[in-house]
Amino acid sequence: MLQIGTVILQQRKRLQITQDTLASYCQVSKASVSKWEKGLSYPDITLLPKIASYFELTVDELLGYERQLSKEAIQHHYYEFASRFGKESFESVFIDIEEQVKLYYHDSAFLLQMSILLLNHHMLSSDSSSVLQKTNRWLERIRKVSEDVWVLRQANSLQATISLMQSNPNTTLELLDGVIKPSIGDEILLATAHEQLGDQEEAMRVIQVMMYQNIIQLVGSSPLYLRLSASNQQAFDDTIHRMNGLIELYALRTLHPNMCLQFYFSVAQCAALSVNRELLYPYLNKYVDICVHDLLPFSLRGDEYFNLLEDWLEQLDLGANALRNTEIIKRSIIESMDADFFEPFKQEDEMQELRQRLRFGLEGRS
Repeated sequence: MLQIGTVILQQRKRLQITQDTLASYCQVSKASVSKWEKGLSYPDITLLPKIASYFELTVDELLGYERQLSKEAIQHHYYEFASRFGKESFESVFIDIEEQVKLYYHDSAFLLQMSILLLNHHMLSSDSSSVLQKTNRWLERIRKVSEDVWVLRQANSLQATISLMQSNPNTTLELLDGVIKPSIGDEILLATAHEQLGDQEEAMRVIQVMMYQNIIQLVGSSPLYLRLSASNQQAFDDTIHRMNGLIELYALRTLHPNMCLQFYFSVAQCAALSVNRELLYPYLNKYVDICVHDLLPFSLRGDEYFNLLEDWLEQLDLGANALRNTEIIKRSIIESMDADFFEPFKQEDEMQELRQRLRFGLEGRS
């Protein structure tokens, strides 16, 4: 929203001039200046450069128009829209998102987070495909207006994700060409530099962040690796054994329950597809336990071992909170038990008991 009236009032008082003085300079009446300052009307567009020059401002500054949103403002917009998705129709919220994007179409950081917002909620739309196409156009816009390497890398990854969603793997491969390269290990260099400067805690923080991310990525990659190795029983069993070891070793059930439930659900999916009840039900039980007891309210956090993550988590673009509204998360989890690969087991007593426990456990939580 434009704040020109407030800006004019503030600047006039700063220069200690009267409404008559400003009116004379602009060749308008004192009443006109009074209406501007009260927000009852706006100056003629041809007067904007003249007024801005008088106050030694840019026209954007005169209008009170922020060309770049702060990280806090972007977070506020993201979580406000995410909350509304849990209460209102996707289409009504999407209209307001588009209006905000029009206001800040030059702000690559805002475009990036709104793109992430839509990727996390597009499935709520009656026309998911068009939402993904719109998101892709925003990401293309980022390529044109941003010089921030990190923002551009994230935009590229999101476009690669959209291409997969649209069953266009060749485009994904083109976008990610050359990504698999030897790691340079900058974190170790950074930590060593802090150590040499005598900043032991900062050196430890850097290593903790690196370890935390690597563990999360390792467990997070396991669902795909399980699917790829499903025909190789030795590799499949070994992957399950190693991931269970990591989960226990690093107490991931409390550190990052979302990674655990993704792993457990993936094992259950593979077990269902191979009609392996001995594997299916133990891992569905683990999945339900995590969802009911550990997942919500979701937030990224450290623990007694990873005790230096707080500052880093606060620096994340969207902070440490969940990227989707809690009610949407609950709905998605409950619907996960309706997956096609669970259909052959739907009438079995153990499956029905698990579904009931999951629904009751989530719907009974505030």
